[in-house]
Amino acid sequence: MLVRKRFHDLKSLHCKAAFVERERLEQPNSSEYIQETKLLNYRDASITHLLETRGWNSIQDESELIGSIYAFVRDEIAYGYTKSFELSSSQILHKGYGNCITKTILLMGLFRAVGIPCRFHAFTVNKILFRGLVKGLRYNMISETIHHSWVEIFHEGSWIEIEGHIIDRPYLKNLQAKFPDYMGSFYGYGLAVLNFKNPPIQWNDEHTYVQNKVIEKDLGRYESPDAFFREFPEAESCSKGFRYRHFIRPSLNKNIIAIRSGK
Repeated sequence: MLVRKRFHDLKSLHCKAAFVERERLEQPNSSEYIQETKLLNYRDASITHLLETRGWNSIQDESELIGSIYAFVRDEIAYGYTKSFELSSSQILHKGYGNCITKTILLMGLFRAVGIPCRFHAFTVNKILFRGLVKGLRYNMISETIHHSWVEIFHEGSWIEIEGHIIDRPYLKNLQAKFPDYMGSFYGYGLAVLNFKNPPIQWNDEHTYVQNKVIEKDLGRYESPDAFFREFPEAESCSKGFRYRHFIRPSLNKNIIAIRSGK
């Protein structure tokens, strides 16, 4: 009986500790979800100037504020691939383009700048995502799985997954024009969606997605992209490789630009 009681006490203690830890991670008011970091450098002059010129500090309705910032990153920061992925929010803003990881870093920086709690959720995705943008031997050079991320924001009492910011509307519009008769699911050219004609990328106080259908592995949630790169340094080192720098990245960006311009 004594052994059984001790086991019960230990089990109860473990469950209580797990509950407390889960509550800590889920707590949206925790400073870790709104603090500035090396990568989320929202006090940089370029970020504060953007907030002023866009009038984001004066928007009182949170949903409207989220939608305005989300639309800016989605459509005014073009879809494309930078030489490096471990970049700060201000660096990505200056470049004016990015992929899932870099646009997520910028979006998080802007959200935290206006006090919206957010976190970084990492995954791996299948390289089928790039089918059509990279072909032949260059496609074969791509690793079978690629690091991926989206933003999660705490809004109206729950965490909302934001992934639709990755693909800009001008690119999507011309990609849809390239395949005018294509209906249903679509995998390739940077998209992985079930409804090619109307993917869930519009902000309506709910999840947005554009690449999630090729997710293979959940790598977990992180309070910041800095924490993610500390645990997965290979997510940055892969961008330093000869194949990516000289073959994969040039092909991706060349074809993305061509589609966006209607070619």
